[in-house]
Amino acid sequence: MYSRKHLLTALLLTFMTASIFSQDTDSAFNLTCIVYDEAYIPIGVTHVINMNTHEGEVSDSLGIFSLEVHMSDTLFFRNIAYMQTSIPVAAVAEDRYVILKRIIYPLQEAKVFPWGSSYEDFSEAVINTPAPQTLGEALGLPRQDPDYIPFDMDVATLKSAGFLLTSPVSFFYYNMSKREKRRRELFWYEKNRELHERFDAIITPENLSNITGLSGDPLLAFMNYMFKRMVCDYRCNELKIYSEIYAHWEVFKQLNPEISTH
Repeated sequence: MYSRKHLLTALLLTFMTASIFSQDTDSAFNLTCIVYDEAYIPIGVTHVINMNTHEGEVSDSLGIFSLEVHMSDTLFFRNIAYMQTSIPVAAVAEDRYVILKRIIYPLQEAKVFPWGSSYEDFSEAVINTPAPQTLGEALGLPRQDPDYIPFDMDVATLKSAGFLLTSPVSFFYYNMSKREKRRRELFWYEKNRELHERFDAIITPENLSNITGLSGDPLLAFMNYMFKRMVCDYRCNELKIYSEIYAHWEVFKQLNPEISTH
């Protein structure tokens, strides 16, 4: 009888330990995630359902949703324009984003002949039709605004109080996420690539040497002096950039009369 009590006690302790360990390794947590398409454009109004708990959420206008999950759960994503997808929570918990593939609906073949029924009509129509300037015009697509800035790249909007009030989850995600900050840096660098390259070409050691006549350590000293005080950046025009360089050079010569040019 004594040994039977010890056996039951040992089994009970083993069960309790396993239960506690199971809770610790698969406890509930709040998953914040963003839904993208294959071009990394946020997808709003996407229904996200936890297949284990049957709880659901809908992504906001920037593709972000928050849902309580367990690491062992599976999420089901549904959007009318994209393929329905089931993904384990463990697969998205680290990156915190999901990519959905767009549905391509097949269309029946259609033939349209606006030029008539004969080859002569076709030839005349082609000769008299002016060549389109771009592929977009040929397809009848609207022209893209060169000054257009995507919402998730507009720093002023993302930091605004209005955005905080209307989409608080998205506000904190876009302003706290290192990944999103890096994406904005790359976007703005690419958008202003030509200006960056022009500015970088002006402030090269070779060009500054041609302006000042310096080389070696004196040139490095001047560059260090100038870069600490320079106000102009890639957004300035060439005249302002060169004017500031010459102004710094004049002051540098007065402060360092011992430096000679070649």
